[in-house]
Amino acid sequence: MDLGTFIGIIIGLLGLVVGFWQNRQKVQFQKIIKANNWFNFQRTNNASGILQQAIKVYKEKHSANIDMDVIDLLSRADAFEQEVYKESIRQIHFSEPDFTQKDIEKWESD
Repeated sequence: MDLGTFIGIIIGLLGLVVGFWQNRQKVQFQKIIKANNWFNFQRTNNASGILQQAIKVYKEKHSANIDMDVIDLLSRADAFEQEVYKESIRQIHFSEPDFTQKDIEKWESD
């Protein structure tokens, strides 16, 4: 075996090792992104529920004297929260391998 062949084999093996390592890193990175997307979805969903509850409680407790500036600010906060909620769903759409109605129903039940 001459030197050129030996160096070619070493470089080829090194390329395989690097390729394997990069693939593992990519899979781990995708798992982290997917977990982060679901975390953000859960938190924005919770924030939406709490904000809706805050609006309801405010209206109930101050029904005789509702401050429209407060309602306006709460409504704006709700609108911004809904945008973030939709963005979290969009991110899940990109990170999940499948995104069908059946998948969504399964995720909701889980």
